[in-house]
Amino acid sequence: MLGAGFGGLSVAHELSRRLGGRHEVVLVDHEERFVMGLRKLWELVGSGTIAEGSRSRELAGGNGVVFVCGEIDAIEPDRRAARVAGEVIEGDHLVVALGAQPRPDLVDGLAAHGHDVWSIGSVPAARDALAAFDGGRIAIVIAGVPYTCPPAPYECAMLVDEHLRRRGLRERAEIVVTTVQPLLMPNAGKEGSTWIGERLAERGISFRTACRVERVDADRVVFADGELGFDLLVGVPPHRPPPVVVESGLAGDSGWVTVDPRTLETAFPGVFAVGDVTQIMLANGLMLPKAGLMAELQGRAVGAAIAAPLGAGAAEPFDGRGHCFIELGSDLAALVQGDFYATPEPLVEVTDASAARAAEKHQFEREHLARWFGG
Repeated sequence: MLGAGFGGLSVAHELSRRLGGRHEVVLVDHEERFVMGLRKLWELVGSGTIAEGSRSRELAGGNGVVFVCGEIDAIEPDRRAARVAGEVIEGDHLVVALGAQPRPDLVDGLAAHGHDVWSIGSVPAARDALAAFDGGRIAIVIAGVPYTCPPAPYECAMLVDEHLRRRGLRERAEIVVTTVQPLLMPNAGKEGSTWIGERLAERGISFRTACRVERVDADRVVFADGELGFDLLVGVPPHRPPPVVVESGLAGDSGWVTVDPRTLETAFPGVFAVGDVTQIMLANGLMLPKAGLMAELQGRAVGAAIAAPLGAGAAEPFDGRGHCFIELGSDLAALVQGDFYATPEPLVEVTDASAARAAEKHQFEREHLARWFGG
């Protein structure tokens, strides 16, 4: 198992549950600690910390699972093997769950002048900049696609709005969201995009679509058809697979790993890929959203597929269904549910926001941390 995020942890947990420790499951990650992405925005606005949601991946070991912390130097899919910190690990099956990396370097000036809250290491600087902000324009700019967790930039805008109101600064601040995409949330369709637009407008947050970023200067974003000045910039960078995946030959012409949409098997027998590193095209020509829950559900399907021939239950193909919570504030959230494999277009529904949904999102984190790491 290469990668111990949502996808890799899900595969490892499913195999451990089904096989009961009778087979060895090697779980590899270059980071010793795990934290959910939702913690990044909570730390940004002061409603929680990354440390509170962090767990040692060592705790995921046991019952057949062995955690190895080390840099993945190379992947050899034809051998179902990987070289980790100079040592070769081979298996009967190989699962690649290495996610997608934020690449602000792909947009001229974005890394120098914007804050990237998609990278955990960049969150403290963004938090401090927001804490020091005392008025002006905050721009949240989706500078490239794809990126992980499609609703997150809009969550960010609404959480920042709430943060500024708490501090009595909202009347002195303007919040603007721009996206390179033609709709705010293309995977949620026109209705879902209209819904999120209405939630932004209710809070006095303006938004623009189809804004292609050409470069970022010290105090402005230059688009193909105009510019936007800012006092504080949160940039959503395009994401790409890790170089080690591209160099392995697993990534196709698109740069992403193509898999069977239901089994998640790659073109290499016995080699699977799950989560953000994959490209699964939908009936409407868009990619399956890159979200933690999708990776988890795919991981369950792969775990079941590997365990089934060993007499440990039946295979359960991934059906393209999933959901996620959209935070509209610290105590308000809505639920987005989708049947993304539906034709001729995915079927996506957004429920009304409530405090109960916000509580469910917090419970989601607690339950998953307990399931994967104990306690």
